[in-house]
Amino acid sequence: MNHKTWVEIDERALTQNITALRGLLNPGARFCLCVKSNAYGHGLMEVARIAGRAGVDAFAVDNVDEALMLRAEFPSALLIVLGYTMKDRYEDALMADLHLTMYDRECVFQMETVAAQRARTAFIHLKIETGTARQGVLPADVYDILDDIGRCGHVALAGVSTHFANIEDTTDPRFATEQFTLFQECVNSIRTAGFQPEWIHCACSAAVILYPDTHGTLVRAGLSSYGLWPSPSVEQSVRRHNIPLELQPVLTWKTRIAQVKSLPVGTPVGYGLTETLKRNSRIAVLPVGYWDGYDRGLSSSGEVLISGIRCKVIGRVCMNMCMVDVSAVPQAEPEAEVVLLGQSGRFAVTAEELAEKVGSINYEIVTRINPLIPRIVV
Repeated sequence: MNHKTWVEIDERALTQNITALRGLLNPGARFCLCVKSNAYGHGLMEVARIAGRAGVDAFAVDNVDEALMLRAEFPSALLIVLGYTMKDRYEDALMADLHLTMYDRECVFQMETVAAQRARTAFIHLKIETGTARQGVLPADVYDILDDIGRCGHVALAGVSTHFANIEDTTDPRFATEQFTLFQECVNSIRTAGFQPEWIHCACSAAVILYPDTHGTLVRAGLSSYGLWPSPSVEQSVRRHNIPLELQPVLTWKTRIAQVKSLPVGTPVGYGLTETLKRNSRIAVLPVGYWDGYDRGLSSSGEVLISGIRCKVIGRVCMNMCMVDVSAVPQAEPEAEVVLLGQSGRFAVTAEELAEKVGSINYEIVTRINPLIPRIVV
């Protein structure tokens, strides 16, 4: 391995997670793998190729650029763009048979103009805003936008979607239930108006796992596919209700020791002199910092694994480097392998552990790993 830092993607773990999640689906529901944001930091194309071999034929992305990369290798896959698409990308999306998420009347008419010029049909998914105050058309405005779609000869309503705000909180499902009820009412209204969208989707990972009534005709599984739980309460509910699901983390992030030096007690370490050695110590310099996605919040608190032994981060995490105490690891020498995230021996540094230390969530820990770092399938 000739990289100073790299991410390993476990093909077996990803395949098993996908297989296990698909086994939970209601009959007739299709599985769409969320690979937006570089597959939650796991590597867009690396993950998609594995998923393709596992039989996945629908992918959800954030933007047209991600979708076009997938289209080059998956000519017949269902590709749904979940995020905002600028109007000057409509033609690119149209020509690549991408399904765009829409929620604005002006956008529908603009897409109609583009599609008519090309004598093609544009497939759109209508996003209903049911409770996140985020992207989507308000339920009260659904009929107006349906009327607009009905007057378009080159725009087809292929799907209807929404997104849950707090379904990961299994201690109080009332708001999620209200959202789902509102979504069902909107879907029924759409069908009553004469539309028959093929793809009805609102189920994220937590809903896929715990709430089969939400599966519709398509589910969007993201975090769970990568072996991470959407929340502790989701995992606890799975155990409590004996749901047959085991998730295996797919990602391991590694680096190498760049330098080792012995320093005396009282030596200040790093920017700002924020930490001083309390004993004579061996300090290893790692060629990884916050540019790579190793959060600055891990300064003086994070731990890495070297030869299966936990080693504490000393001082501040720098832009391209950080320092760790390897006094307990006599075999720690330059170019020795270091696990930043993942398992080594009987210990593991988990995304949840890092998230707790920096005040974030496991989603962010993996997604923020710099996309320029190589993703290696193992």
